[in-house]
Amino acid sequence: MAAANGLCSDSQSAAICAILAPMQPVSAQRIENAIRIVARLIDMSGETYWPILERLEAELAALASREERLARYLAGGRPQAARRLLPKPARSMPREDRAPHA
Repeated sequence: MAAANGLCSDSQSAAICAILAPMQPVSAQRIENAIRIVARLIDMSGETYWPILERLEAELAALASREERLARYLAGGRPQAARRLLPKPARSMPREDRAPHA
């Protein structure tokens, strides 16, 4: 069964188009779902889709790494080198504008 756009001609291609067509934000759940679909394709048709499975696994690992690092940095575990690169916080009131002490 051909799709209206002519890109999907059989059930395997339709499954891949279903993964790629609606470009939504990438989440671990979407990648895991895609991994299950591709695993079924590999089981049904051989190793043709194996590189896609490997790519999805790499993307899942990269996403987990980014989320873990971001959580660690937001919790205050920022490396010293990154602290040196951040600008100094601005003072709320410049010194010359402060009222003199009585």
